[in-house]
Order: sequence, then C-alpha cells, then structure tokens
Amino acid sequence: MTELTMEADTRSRKMTSFNTGWLFALGNYAGAQQPDFKDQTWRKLQVPHDWSIEQKVDPDMEFGGMQAYLPRWNVGWYRKHFHIKPASANERVYIQFDGVHHNSEVWINGHFVGKRPYGYISFQYDLTPYLKWDQDNVIAVKVDNTPIPSDRWYSGSGIYRNVWLIRTHELHIAAWGTFFTTPEILSNEATVKAQIRVSHHGGNPADCTVVTEFKDSRGMTVGKSESPVTVPASDDLVVDQEIVIHSPLRWSPEQPEMYYARTTIVRDGAETDEYITPFGIREVVLDPKRGLILNGVPLKLKGVCIHHDLGCLGAAYHDQAMKRRLEKLKEMGCNAIRFAHNPMASELLDLCDRMGFLVIDEAFDKWKSLYYEHLYDDWWEKDLEAMLLQDRNHPSIFLWSVGNEVENQGQPSMLAMLKQLTDYCRKLDPTRPVTCALEPHNVPISLREGPIEDKVEHTKKMAELVDILGLNYQEQWYEQYREAMPDTLIVGTETFPYYRGEGNRVKGYLPVNPWFDVEKHDYVIGQFVWAGIDYLGEASYPYKGWASGLIDTCAFRKPISYLQQSLWSEEPMVHIAVFDSSLEDAGAQWTLHWKSPGLASHWTFPEQAGRLIRLVTFTNCESVELFINDESYGVRKLSDYPNRFMEWHVPYHTGTIRAVGRNGDAVVSEHTMKTAGTPCRIVLDADRSALSANGRDIAHIEVRVVDEQGIIVPNTDFELSFDLQGEGEIIGVDNGDLRDHGPYKGSRRETRGGRCLVVVQSGPEAGELVIRAAADGLAEGELRIKVEE
Repeated sequence: MTELTMEADTRSRKMTSFNTGWLFALGNYAGAQQPDFKDQTWRKLQVPHDWSIEQKVDPDMEFGGMQAYLPRWNVGWYRKHFHIKPASANERVYIQFDGVHHNSEVWINGHFVGKRPYGYISFQYDLTPYLKWDQDNVIAVKVDNTPIPSDRWYSGSGIYRNVWLIRTHELHIAAWGTFFTTPEILSNEATVKAQIRVSHHGGNPADCTVVTEFKDSRGMTVGKSESPVTVPASDDLVVDQEIVIHSPLRWSPEQPEMYYARTTIVRDGAETDEYITPFGIREVVLDPKRGLILNGVPLKLKGVCIHHDLGCLGAAYHDQAMKRRLEKLKEMGCNAIRFAHNPMASELLDLCDRMGFLVIDEAFDKWKSLYYEHLYDDWWEKDLEAMLLQDRNHPSIFLWSVGNEVENQGQPSMLAMLKQLTDYCRKLDPTRPVTCALEPHNVPISLREGPIEDKVEHTKKMAELVDILGLNYQEQWYEQYREAMPDTLIVGTETFPYYRGEGNRVKGYLPVNPWFDVEKHDYVIGQFVWAGIDYLGEASYPYKGWASGLIDTCAFRKPISYLQQSLWSEEPMVHIAVFDSSLEDAGAQWTLHWKSPGLASHWTFPEQAGRLIRLVTFTNCESVELFINDESYGVRKLSDYPNRFMEWHVPYHTGTIRAVGRNGDAVVSEHTMKTAGTPCRIVLDADRSALSANGRDIAHIEVRVVDEQGIIVPNTDFELSFDLQGEGEIIGVDNGDLRDHGPYKGSRRETRGGRCLVVVQSGPEAGELVIRAAADGLAEGELRIKVEE
C-alpha cells in the first residue's frame, strides 16, 4: 500500500507522482471496481505501462497492420491501494491521468468518477468526496481496447503516460487554469498578459490576492503582479494581470530562452495554492510575401512528423527515450516537429520548449471515420478544449492543427466541421494560427485524375477557413495554389523523404527532395518529412511498422538522414553512403514513393572485390574530394549536383575510404569508413554513465559486434543474449528491423548490420548495474552503469 502524507503547516499545492504500486490484470473482471475485490494475485507494476508491446506478434490479428500485429483487442484493469492523511479540513484531492488508451473508466472506493474515450487526452477527477482519510483507498481503472477499428498506427494499450495525485486547498487555481500571452514585444520590453482561473469550493465568498511572480531561466525575478479579488462561493473567477518585462530574452530554436510564472493565492496571510507555468517570449508573424517571421527574422521550418511510440518501449512514455530521439533530429538540423496525429505527452512539449523545436500540435486524425467516428459528436469540443488549455503556454507551439486527411474533403459537411473546429481554436487561443492537413485529392477519382485547375478551386474553399494552408504531398502544385491565392502561406504538413510529385501525379518518382520547393518560395514556410522516425503500425505483413523514416526504431540514423542534414544544417558536413540493393526490400506497393535507394554507411563489401561500386557523398560543403587508401579519386563541386546527390563510381578496394569536405581551400569536414575484418568481440556503449535510483530512469545501450580493431562488422549477424546484475531491469530490446518478429521484452536479440539496442531501467536502490552481452564465437561484452541517490 502507498502512504501519502502532506506537511501540516502548509496548504500549498502538492503534486505527487502516482506511478508506482499499481496492480494489473488483462481481461474483464466483474466487480473489479469494488474496493474489496480480491486482487492479491494481480501483477505488480508501475506506469507508464503498455500491455500490447509485451505481446507476441500475431500475423492473423484483425486489423493487425494498424497495430504492429501486437494483440490489443482486450480489456485491462489497473488497481492501486493507497493511504492518505488529511492536511486540513479545506483541502481537495485530484487524480490526473496524462493519457490512457483508451475508453478508460475510473472509480475511487467503488464510486464512479468519470469516463474518457479518447486515449490521447489528459484529464482530472476530483476524489475528495469519496476519500477515506487514514484508511485504505482503492483507485480502479478499466481500459477497454475492444472497439474496432483502432487508430491507423500503433496506439498502445493501458495507462501509458504519467499519473499524478494533486492536493490543494479548496481555494486554488483550476486545472490548466493559467494562460500567458505576449501581445506586444519591443526591442527593449515585452508586455505579458496573464489570465488566471481561480476555483473556489468553499461555501462563502473568499477575499484573497492572486500574486504572479515572473522569473527568467536563471532564477532572477523580472516582474510581479498582485490582484486583490473576491472569489464567489462554489464558483470560478478569471483574474487578468499584466506586467512589462524589460530587456526580454526571446525564445527561438537557436536560443530557447524560457520564463517561469509562479502564481500564488494568498488568503489571510497564508498561501492556499502555488502554480508554476513555464512560458516563452517570441513573436510570430505570418507575412504573405516574406513567409514565417520569428522575432523579426524569416525562418524556414525544417520539420519531421512523428508518432508517439518509442520502439521497443511501445507507447509507454519515457522522457529520456524521447529526449534521445530529439537529439538525433537536432543533429540533422531539424527545428520543427509535427505531432501526428494526436496530442502528445506534456513532457514532450517541455522537451521541445527547452531544446528549441517549433511544434504543430494536432488534435485529431480523422473526424468521422475509424477510431474517432463514434466519438466526434459527443467529445470533439471536450477533447479539443483539453488540448488547447493544457498546451497553450508552450512557446514551442506555433500552429494548431485540427485534423489530418479527413473524410469528404472540401464537401459541405467537411467545411462545416472545419469551421466549427478552427473557430473554437481561435476562441480559446486567439494568439496562434490554425491549420488542417489536407490530403492530395485522392477522392473522388474525378478530382484525382482531373486537371490541376479543379484541384485549386477545390482547395480554395478549405483555405478560406484556415490561417496557413497545410498540404500533404502537394509540392508539385504549390505554384498554382499561390497564383490563385496570392496572400496564402503554405506549409508542407507531410512531404516525401526522397522523391517528389510531378505534374498531375502525386507519386511522380522524381528524385528531388521536396525541400527545394520550400527553399525556392518565400510563401512556403517549411516542410515536415514523413516520417522523421520509424514507427510501429500502419504496415503490411511481414512488416510490423513504417520503415521509411529517417531514423529507425532504435533511434539509429539511416544514411538517407544525411541527405536531409545536408539540406538543413548550417554546420559543415560530409557523409559517405554506398548503394546496396540488398537493402531495397519492396514492401507494400503503395508505400514505394516514401522509400529511398538502399544505402549503407560502411565499407565492407567483399562480394564487390574487383568491381566498380556506386556511392554518394551527402554534403553542404562547396566541394568534396574522395580518397580510397589515400589515393584521390578527384574533387567534385556541390554546385554541379543541384539535388545534393553527389554520386561516384569507383573500384572497390578493402581498406579505408575517406571524404574530405572543403569550403574554398579550407578543410571543414571529413568522413572515414574502414573495411571490417572477422567478427571478434561485443562492445557496449550507453548514452548515460549514471542513473537516478528512482525506479524510472533509463539508459540506452548500443551493442555492436566488432573486429579486432573495433570496426563494426555489418555483414554477419549474431543472436545475442543479455544478462543484467544489480537493482534494475531490461525493459526493451530492438534492432531496428521491422520485419523481425522477435519480442521487444526479453533478454535476447539478433543484431542487424552488426548492432542492436538494449534499454535498462534503474531500481529504487543505489548501486551499480552490470550488463553483459554474449554470443557463440565472440568475446563477451560488459558495461557498468552507476545508480545514484
């Protein structure tokens, strides 16, 4: 049983992680909501938890391709016992779920407190009327994943985000009840306006003072506002405040400066609540001629779309796993992310704020089909409001999206719903533009096969209802749209990673990256590549996920990601990739336009001895010189390769290949690859050398098979076994191959290209984790990770 206490001498807000001590059972159990239900044999676990990622691949699963063939059509129950001591007679206790997928129902001590069908939305319930002080309390959560169909991508199953217990005074700030805007930003000062929603559960009006103190990221106080108010009994009151911050530090992807507002309610000389709101100061201007202007400077969005799963961890959210993925995207020069196609964990937005990513925050995929069809009429407003209220203080969010490739595009019914949704966004947040990602006129067939002029007229009707025209895979028509709508800005909400459409064909197989359409036109504010990271689901067997991203499910970068880096990054770079037809697995026919040539970033091709080999150097340098075993094969100028695909045909020799990038005569970047010898041993490298002893912290361990010189051996794969000693556990294994049907949970994994990934999690005690990797014929690898208090 979990025991929760609260300092008796303070009545301020306490927000406590409620992730540990849960009991779980898969299946529908009659009476499991009752406090006296016998749960002693249920599995003990902590959340976030995803029960589907623990299952074995089932190729016969109904709608399996959508869900990575990992069974989910079931009901799961979670129960948690806890003991709570009262702090005062006037406190309120809430439980907050950041995400439960899906159709969750919650009881406290047998009393039903609410249902939330949409699995991507955070929600709170007031537990106060049903709590038993100083006694056993039982929270019961039923999760029903039996409705068919599901999402088009892997959603996961269960309480897959964080859970919080919140204790406040009866006079407190409402859930997600602060809203900070910067209506005027000058060079030497910025006006900050605040709206604070105060909630009062007492039976008499409350005289109090709402105080907001503003601090910069260094902890220095930069402003303060005080508002004496009277809050009516059993009601809410919105308090408006305004201050001026002098010499403001502006938020941008290059310098993501943050501010923090500490709002307190003071009554009779004592604080009854404290609420911290991070926010940023930045000015976004949409100029019909110059495009997107951030803080007075034109900016192009170098973006990717991502889904929410974390590979072998499934949908269960882990902040460190997401941070590692974002770091890989930053390496590529990425500065923007589109959430596809649902609200994400609030911690992900915190990362985007701190790391400097602009975000398209998207509420829904389809409206009236698939998963959300039967929810839309009753829940669209509640779900959209929840996303807007929770997310609107994040400076990373510059654009709301209300849908993706929705049904009946451009028809009266769709236009009415589009207006309904965009109007509601502007009502709750008048400071940000709104879009909807439009599919490339696939239906009706007469429109798909008809002239471009018809597509333009069709699109104009939807463009009138959004602030930025969000287009999926329509770069070949940007100029016609702009000619017809000269004041309209365009963003490529989804673009192909390698090919481009041409003429009247969406899938034109023209090997020119759609980034060049962004670069060419000021009115095109950016692109979002589909997809930034491989994800589970939306696949056809034997694939269990989307395999055409720039980064695989292990967060290992693919060679094609360096093409994107050469287009986006201002840091000089050069990267060698060798054409390898063995990597060109066809997959489903409809996915081919998202693919790119098979490429490998190694120099171990014994089958090519004595033959010419074809390779490419990706670079943003003015010239590249290529060497094989110190023999130069010439210099090539980037200006001669307008598509940034600098190809070479050279004789294959074992040894060393090296590309040297120059600007003028100065060497500014190099990339070297060496031929591997016989596989000899296993090497383990972790992204972190120490973990916190909190039972939640994780480390990613890259496991490589190498030769005597430490060069990875890419052409011989081994099945590895892993052993972990110490207070911790292995929570995931992966190799990035979405055709591999091995379990994600376990202690064995086969390498792909000579490597794989192991994810370990700390326990609650300090000490040391020792992980060993073994395979027949190889010297064992070992790694030690400290676990610290």
